[in-house]
Amino acid sequence: MSDGRTVKLAVIVALFLLGALAFALPDERPDPLLLLRKSFNPSIAYTCKVVVTAWRSPKGETALLSEWRFPGGRYRIEYLAPKNLRGTVITSDGRRRWRIVNGRAVWDLAVDELTPERLDLLSQNYQLELVRSATVLNRKAWLVEITPKVKGKPKHLLWLDAEHGIVLKGELVGSDKTPIAFMTVTELKFLKPSKVDQNMFVPPKESVTTKFASFPLTKEEAMRRWAVTLPDKLPFGFRLERVEEAALAQKRPTLHAIYTDGLIRVSLFVLPKGQDFPVAVSRLPVARWKQKGRTFLLVGNLDKSLLERLQRSFE
Repeated sequence: MSDGRTVKLAVIVALFLLGALAFALPDERPDPLLLLRKSFNPSIAYTCKVVVTAWRSPKGETALLSEWRFPGGRYRIEYLAPKNLRGTVITSDGRRRWRIVNGRAVWDLAVDELTPERLDLLSQNYQLELVRSATVLNRKAWLVEITPKVKGKPKHLLWLDAEHGIVLKGELVGSDKTPIAFMTVTELKFLKPSKVDQNMFVPPKESVTTKFASFPLTKEEAMRRWAVTLPDKLPFGFRLERVEEAALAQKRPTLHAIYTDGLIRVSLFVLPKGQDFPVAVSRLPVARWKQKGRTFLLVGNLDKSLLERLQRSFE
């Protein structure tokens, strides 16, 4: 075989192999839904430092957190700053979540992992786009843009670790394009679970009391005990997720119904007659009204106009 024919044959074989390789290699761009789900329940153990800034006032508010996250929904979050939040700990053993302030347990909103049902709901209410790859903390990440299909909900931008789905950076932008919050991981270290004291995910026994306990109710039990209407569905894609009675600050129980659109939660609180809300309401938008002598509060990270339209479903 001449040198020319040999070279030609080699080129043909090389092109064939390159073509076959192109078909064999999977697309490196992951499904943003699956990447997002990994971020809610990571398969590896790690610890990190996080800086969070929220613009709920002209100057904004910044907090420094130290986090430990383990498979199975176990985590521990400690506030290192500002001074008025130092000593606050949020911890979960994978079954229940506690907020501990100065060694005492206080009532807190439960936060669950992103279940398949919520994942489906999220995809119905939001457009997910894998915008581009990026480098954060010297690690490959993907920027996932989560845009609501209804005006009045915030837009989420998340930089997710390409390997484990860890949220390395995030931005929350209002419907008017003003920034609401920003977070970034400043340190990240992977851990061996066997070398970490598992008691860090369980609150001290003396801090766990029934004073701030919550008790699950079915929708039918809640409607019968409280004489309120709790629709299964609300406008703008929200669905009833959970109902509970929360015993707050040694007061009479408060009814708490949680609705979600797959990503955002909206909380309905119904207070007994003559009782005001016994714990500080967050700086999230709030719709408040009176009905049959009782106070109702609807709290959620939505435009106030949307909350007021949701309010009509309970009146």
